[in-house]
Amino acid sequence: MPTRTNNAVGAFFLTDKPRVVAIVGPTCTGKTALSLWLARQFNGEIIACDSRTVYRYFDVGTAKPSTEERNRAPHHLIDVVDPNEDFTAAQFADLATSAIKDIVGRGALPIVCGGTGFYSRALLEGLSIPAVPPNPEIRARLQQVAETDGNQALHDQLAALDLPSAQRLNPNDRFRVIRALEVCLVTGMPFSTLAGKREESFDTLWIGLTIADREYLKKLITIRLKEQIDMGMVDEVSSLYRTYGRSLKLLQTVNYRDLVSYVEGEVSLEHAVAECERHNYQLARRQIQWFRTNLKIHWFHVDEISREDLEQQASALVETFMATGV
Repeated sequence: MPTRTNNAVGAFFLTDKPRVVAIVGPTCTGKTALSLWLARQFNGEIIACDSRTVYRYFDVGTAKPSTEERNRAPHHLIDVVDPNEDFTAAQFADLATSAIKDIVGRGALPIVCGGTGFYSRALLEGLSIPAVPPNPEIRARLQQVAETDGNQALHDQLAALDLPSAQRLNPNDRFRVIRALEVCLVTGMPFSTLAGKREESFDTLWIGLTIADREYLKKLITIRLKEQIDMGMVDEVSSLYRTYGRSLKLLQTVNYRDLVSYVEGEVSLEHAVAECERHNYQLARRQIQWFRTNLKIHWFHVDEISREDLEQQASALVETFMATGV
């Protein structure tokens, strides 16, 4: 398929709201590859919608786009902050909004790509996130509760203060549970009440990649983990552990948490990798459930369509969207 001209792209921005393509879905479904394809076809620039790739040095374990991939199309919101800095969904939405405006101003197509549903909702679905500054004292106290009594005890506290947020968050998602509790404690109001709706800032074409056969998804996760181990994920975890210590919140996330246990000598590498597989699959299921509520998404089952057909059909959707806004 020939590359579209800049004139075609520029024409479709003559609307009230900038138009954005969003590629979402669970881990290991090929979102990065599709975003690169569409960027090449439509003069696109990619905004990473991922709560971990915004951090520097968390590369292999987050499946961050490689240097070669980032050289194929401009990327935004990658390597924004250091691992020991705080970063919220509200900050992401502000920075990503600025990036979209800059991309549109250059006559290019903004492509939001990633699996962090809370970020995409804050940016593209009009979710208003309370701008409550981090409170180190409260965070330290809640972190200590988790370390002493476990993640479930922390989650139980959230359920007592804000049941809707507790139902949305997995007990092991310690960082987001702490953030929701922090907002509750600082404001005296439930996080879910403060996170209201506003008018959407962009017209968005939603493209979702998912997998019908869950066993096939597990296979893809296993393959990726092997690749990540071969690429030096254990060394990456060891380096981050030596630099920042186990209490770093990012070291409590998928892949890193289990490999820290290996680095500390608590489990074998085989056991740690098996736990990584299990937790990646749990993450994928949560991502599927999260995005399922968005009825605007055009879904593709990547285990039921060839790569070429996916690219052609996604390109057709974008072309129609550019021409008609539908």
